[in-house]
Amino acid sequence: MGKSNIKNSHLMYVDQLTWLRGFAALFVIVSHSNRATDVKYLSEDQISDLYLYSLFDMGSFGVVLFFVLSGCTLYISNANKVSNYAEIKQFYVKRFFRIWPAFVVSLVFYMLFSLVFAYFYIEPQGHWIEKQFLTEYSVKDVLAYVTLTFNVTGPSGLFNNAYWSLPVEFQYYLIFPLIILALNRTGVIGPVLIGMILFVFSKVNVFGFDKDSVFALAYSFCGGVLIGYFYLNLKFRLNQWLSYFLLLLIVFIVSAISHGDIALPDIPLLSDKRNWFVFFGLAATFIVLFSCFNINKKVESILKYYGTISYSTYLYHNLLIAVAVLGLIHLEIHDSHARFLIVFFFAFISSYLVAAVSYKYIELPSIKIGRSILKKTVIDSDSFRSAR
Repeated sequence: MGKSNIKNSHLMYVDQLTWLRGFAALFVIVSHSNRATDVKYLSEDQISDLYLYSLFDMGSFGVVLFFVLSGCTLYISNANKVSNYAEIKQFYVKRFFRIWPAFVVSLVFYMLFSLVFAYFYIEPQGHWIEKQFLTEYSVKDVLAYVTLTFNVTGPSGLFNNAYWSLPVEFQYYLIFPLIILALNRTGVIGPVLIGMILFVFSKVNVFGFDKDSVFALAYSFCGGVLIGYFYLNLKFRLNQWLSYFLLLLIVFIVSAISHGDIALPDIPLLSDKRNWFVFFGLAATFIVLFSCFNINKKVESILKYYGTISYSTYLYHNLLIAVAVLGLIHLEIHDSHARFLIVFFFAFISSYLVAAVSYKYIELPSIKIGRSILKKTVIDSDSFRSAR
């Protein structure tokens, strides 16, 4: 069932998933802005306890939502493109050039900025913002980050603590063809079993990874794949206003869980916030994908573009938050409300501008390079067959 649907729909661009990705990036920026201002850098600093500022402090949920969306969008656009060795190789090349070049460029900027941060920062006090820029590192550490293997080898938290999700997502790309194979051979039970097996690995630490996130959250990616599969094979759609209500409900529940306003049951699996974030991330993705929202065209265009550049937004926002923190310190801004608002709006606006530049001059050219390599490979392969 559904193979003809997939062939006719695999190029479908689902705009609503793109702007949902933008909201995920926004949640991360709010979370890190809040974390950067919930401490005192100077003795006169005030710490805000206004709940409104932390209402959308859902960074962990935002990252999990990224994993779900990745699985979903990859299935919709690539489900019928990973059926043999040549297609799998092309898939890996495309994903490499989509993710790695922009990441490495941002890594260089973070390494350079760490010198600036160390020069202008005050005496270290152990705050969250400091480890990213003040921890000493070796050539071996840099290589672990460049190769996106630091979740295996450690150390974590260098340069940009938001980097932790990148090797995880890249490793999900590696198993994506296996998930598709399992789905084609065994139906929906295949991805479910893969997610469950990897989750068990996180509990027994079979491979001795420095961080277990790639195993513990694998079922979010597998679940996203299944949502994409259902989307291409099911016809029903949700009512727009019901969808709005359900999405708002998810936001408030996730926010309450994030802040401990909802007591989680003391039961294995259900006591872990991450599992709830995965569940609601799957629910939000399903609702958005199976709904038709009538949004103002201009608003929709803005949301779509913000989602499109969200990867670079995610890469650079912590550097820009650190710039704002240095500004607070040297301008001696102590008011609690001003501190958060300055950091958040500076990070939000500047990361948007930086991400737009990164997307245009780094991401898009990198994608084109990947396509050129694949095109040349196909031409060379055809020439070789013709010569034979």
